[in-house]
Amino acid sequence: MSSIDKTRHGKSPVVAVVMSTYNGAEHVKDQLDSIFDQILKPDYVIVRDDGSSDRTLDSLRPYASTGAIQLVEGKNLGVVGSFLDGLAHVPAGVDFVFLSDQDDVWHKDKISRAIALVAGFDQSKPLYYCAEYTFCDAQMHKGERSHLLNGDVDLSHLMYENPTSGNTCLINRVLLDIVVCAGSKDVYCHDWWLALVASALGSVVHDDFDCLDYRRTGSNASPTGMSFFGLLRYRINTFFKKGDFDKISSQLNRLFELYGQLMIPSNRAKVQRFVRGNRFSKAVTPYRLRQKLTDELALRLFFLFGLL
Repeated sequence: MSSIDKTRHGKSPVVAVVMSTYNGAEHVKDQLDSIFDQILKPDYVIVRDDGSSDRTLDSLRPYASTGAIQLVEGKNLGVVGSFLDGLAHVPAGVDFVFLSDQDDVWHKDKISRAIALVAGFDQSKPLYYCAEYTFCDAQMHKGERSHLLNGDVDLSHLMYENPTSGNTCLINRVLLDIVVCAGSKDVYCHDWWLALVASALGSVVHDDFDCLDYRRTGSNASPTGMSFFGLLRYRINTFFKKGDFDKISSQLNRLFELYGQLMIPSNRAKVQRFVRGNRFSKAVTPYRLRQKLTDELALRLFFLFGLL
């Protein structure tokens, strides 16, 4: 085995994949087959079904019967609760965990590429790796490549925006243990939460690498890849929902409540400004919070008018 496939201790990394399914019978087999076809095979594939009412479980049980996957037949918790519960089923001894959607197709080098890139990082601190993908329609006809990250991926840029995608991500053991222990209280988006915790206490690594084909079926939650006018309409409809503001603020407050005392002083000061500062302090913050200038200006106006 090459050094690429080893951890910094010289041992082969133990890799797990955690997938959450919900009414995904039509495409889940394609996703699983692409995981089993990886150059670097995962040691564990844990699939948590979130109370599907279609034939998803019928598609999954043959894999479970052969031991190819560990199937968790759960009640409906929603995407955040389902993924976090799936992470809680990862066995001891696993070094790295990949998250998987139910309807993508992974490129064969997805796992090996990510493991090779993060092997040189300090694994005693939380680490979150993310990459890019190719947009596809329901029939997997390829479209454009994603450009999720156009700038820095530090704590400042993660407090009020999630420029990462959970279906591309890898987390290390330290981050896994931290988020499983914390539970799902006030977590708005599971991948955002993972990246946020890692950026506050460790590091986030972005790899400008196309790691999978992202199938858009119409039921996907992410607006990324919409047409310009479609995305504009989505942002207008969602950006002004007070409920979303509350969820973002609650997630940030939960981060500070749990980990404020563990952060380095500069990170603690950044988060404290937004969980305890007044609206003017937030509005004149000296560092960028969002990638797009228009989004940055809008966010500062929300601060100024007390909406966040």
